[in-house]
Amino acid sequence: MYLTFLFSFFCVNGQNNSLKFYSGYSIGKADKRYDFLYQEYPSAIANTVIRHVDDNTPDDEYYIGIGYSIVLKNRLSLSINLGYAKLVQDFLLPANGNSYFGELIKPFFWRDKSDYHLIQTVPEIKFNVIDKNVKLGLCFSGVGNVSFHKHINSYNLKASRIEYFSTELYPGISMGYKRFNLNIGVRAWHWKYRDDAIANNGLKVDPYNPFKMRFSLSYDIYKW
Repeated sequence: MYLTFLFSFFCVNGQNNSLKFYSGYSIGKADKRYDFLYQEYPSAIANTVIRHVDDNTPDDEYYIGIGYSIVLKNRLSLSINLGYAKLVQDFLLPANGNSYFGELIKPFFWRDKSDYHLIQTVPEIKFNVIDKNVKLGLCFSGVGNVSFHKHINSYNLKASRIEYFSTELYPGISMGYKRFNLNIGVRAWHWKYRDDAIANNGLKVDPYNPFKMRFSLSYDIYKW
């Protein structure tokens, strides 16, 4: 009886559901902490990082995916999204080439640029303040990142491991027109899990939250 009610509510109640495709870009401030290096490496290594502390670009993240959205109530909707992301970082740090990547050709490696390949799950809730042909509202997104492949470019170090990478929360604004929708969010909360591919501070979960913005453009492929 309950399942019959749900089916009738979502399928008869006119375009409460939509399937969408989305793509986007995030830009974030690089994590430039280096004090922990003095505890694990010779001071010359830490001093080299300090000399190059500004020789980097912001963290870049590119992503695509598909999502399902449902209208919970008037103006209020919930989305569940699943996608692929590529995170690019180039802050200079020692890399664990031997212990993590299994390369024994050199005693020491630098991470000058790395690519992280991620699976992302993105639940999102949205409330439309203006709900006409043009929509304007507030949104709140959570992003769960699972890495499955890491690549350090200069030494061609590669490792394919499934590891939980980070959890992020983004409050923001949403703008829509017909089947298109744009979300812009600023990261308010960040739990970064230890990345043993590079030198790290040893924390299993690190709550450090450098500034990051997330832009996502979606298109409703099918509505029912």
